[in-house]
Amino acid sequence: MPTTSDIAVVSANFGSIDAVKILPRAPGVDAFYYTDEAGYSSASAEAVASWTQVIVPNYPRSDFNNRLRSRYFKHQIHRLNEVKRHRWLVWTDSSLQFMETGFLVAQARRLEALPARQRVLLVPHPERQTILQEYEFIQTQIAADNPYLAARYKAEKMLEQIRDFEQRGWAIDAPLYCGTFWMIENSDLCRRCWDDWWDQNLRFGMMDQLSLAPVLRAHDLVPTTLDLSIWSNSHFNYVPHQTPV
Repeated sequence: MPTTSDIAVVSANFGSIDAVKILPRAPGVDAFYYTDEAGYSSASAEAVASWTQVIVPNYPRSDFNNRLRSRYFKHQIHRLNEVKRHRWLVWTDSSLQFMETGFLVAQARRLEALPARQRVLLVPHPERQTILQEYEFIQTQIAADNPYLAARYKAEKMLEQIRDFEQRGWAIDAPLYCGTFWMIENSDLCRRCWDDWWDQNLRFGMMDQLSLAPVLRAHDLVPTTLDLSIWSNSHFNYVPHQTPV
């Protein structure tokens, strides 16, 4: 059964894309928010106090842009000094506003009863079922000059990434999961997988939903699903970014 400090929630926000949100923490849940000086100084005292720590880190590399910098804390979550001793690692995008976090304790209990290769909790994508559908959707939107998606993904090497999947024998009809929220066991199995997920971001770009399922399959990890709407549910709601890109 999870005990105090078994669960660590991590979020990151650089470039003031979101405000620091108040996090209602349940017993047994620690929480760490990584941001820059501007994000810290603009946060309310109440919001800062609701997290175990709000941290202004002096890493990763200074030549990373704000999005890639945030991705380090997401994909390399297991390397963060603050969470290395926690058994369960939870990522939440800074866009999510939580109403309660007690469900994380319940989900950790659910996962620990499963075989080690199933201790990855993911939310299915609400609108598309496979990574190929997601790739085709993004490409169609870029061609149609969708300003948000074009700005974020036009320069990404998604076609090269899809071809790389095919060359490796990774199925492009693999399920599509949300990268917005997840929970993993801080195990060697998951750490190796998350290192490869980070490598995909460095090699091809930051459309990380495309690479999640193929990398999981390559490591023989079988996700456990949390069947809820990522946009709004009884635990958290999505809040649009205050800075669009």
